[in-house]
Amino acid sequence: MTYIDPSYVTAMATVVLFLIIFIGVNLYLFFRRSTAPPMLELTLGTWSNYAEAIRQDSRAASSDCCSICLSDYDKEEEGEDDPVRLLPSCGHVFHARCVDSWLQQHQTCPVCRSQVMLV
Repeated sequence: MTYIDPSYVTAMATVVLFLIIFIGVNLYLFFRRSTAPPMLELTLGTWSNYAEAIRQDSRAASSDCCSICLSDYDKEEEGEDDPVRLLPSCGHVFHARCVDSWLQQHQTCPVCRSQVMLV
């Protein structure tokens, strides 16, 4: 029977533990980064205000207020810059700031829960 030095076993266990932690952290960072949502401006209809959205797309007229923050679109002046976005899958309209934060955490419409395809 051969004798193994305890300091050698301790050193090898430390190296193996370091490698496991190093690989685990890198895998976590890789998969976390790869699931980041894409740029919303490239895939969603965006207008500078609600009045412009109604003129450009008839589906935008189906709502009186943003369903996320509950503020009325009617109270907004036509010249006021409060961008709105139209979800292409269902046609629901929201303030850009509201739906952007929603879509950072969810992949569905806040109203009807239809899948929002962000390509």
